[in-house]
Amino acid sequence: MVDSQILPNRVLVLRPSGPISKEDIAAVREKVDALLASGGHLAGVLIEAPGFPGWHDFGAMSSHLSFVREHHRDVPRVAIVSDSRFLAALPKLARHFVQAEFHHFAAGETEAALAWAAEGKPKAPSALRYGWFPDRKLVWFYVHGRVHTEDYRKAISWMEGIFAETSPVSFLIDLQDLEGIDAGAIMADMRFGMKHLKDIHRIALVGNEKWTRKAASLPNLFKLELKAFPEAEEHQAWDWATAG
Repeated sequence: MVDSQILPNRVLVLRPSGPISKEDIAAVREKVDALLASGGHLAGVLIEAPGFPGWHDFGAMSSHLSFVREHHRDVPRVAIVSDSRFLAALPKLARHFVQAEFHHFAAGETEAALAWAAEGKPKAPSALRYGWFPDRKLVWFYVHGRVHTEDYRKAISWMEGIFAETSPVSFLIDLQDLEGIDAGAIMADMRFGMKHLKDIHRIALVGNEKWTRKAASLPNLFKLELKAFPEAEEHQAWDWATAG
């Protein structure tokens, strides 16, 4: 069961209270398609739930994933209002969105989440998707395709705002779909690491073994705690990155 509505600020609010059905997805699809057909756009999506309720059956799951594939480019931001149990489902959910930013808000912070989601604007797809989870002091990155220098510099500017208020911070970086990195992005990353060496707690690398093992085997110039995890152990990666 999912209660859904599109607010005047163009934020799609989803509040699942039980296993998601095909009828739930059909109702959401009808509302979103009507908005898009009228020339409007979604500013963002807000999902408010104590935990991920799952699907009623396989048909419901297929309908859900089909809907996301059709509309992933229409969602600039996704706000999660929940306790930390929802985070276990987040990595798999996030992979289906090409350009969305993710941000986790604690239960009870619905108004702040709505304000953040409403500021989303359509933008060109980027290889980088990222989110900030203040309750666990963790920055989440998902890399899709090739990382270009300009995209990474924008990400650094975003992270500088986080470090200005919080330290130390952990990272979980999902490299499952990484295709390559520009030399300029690598240099920018090294400068960022040197500047914030004392602000980084741990870095967990998840996904494509070619990239995670390669990255983990490189000389650790900054003496950071870094560990590679296979995709099947992404939940353990979240826990390891924020432990200690």
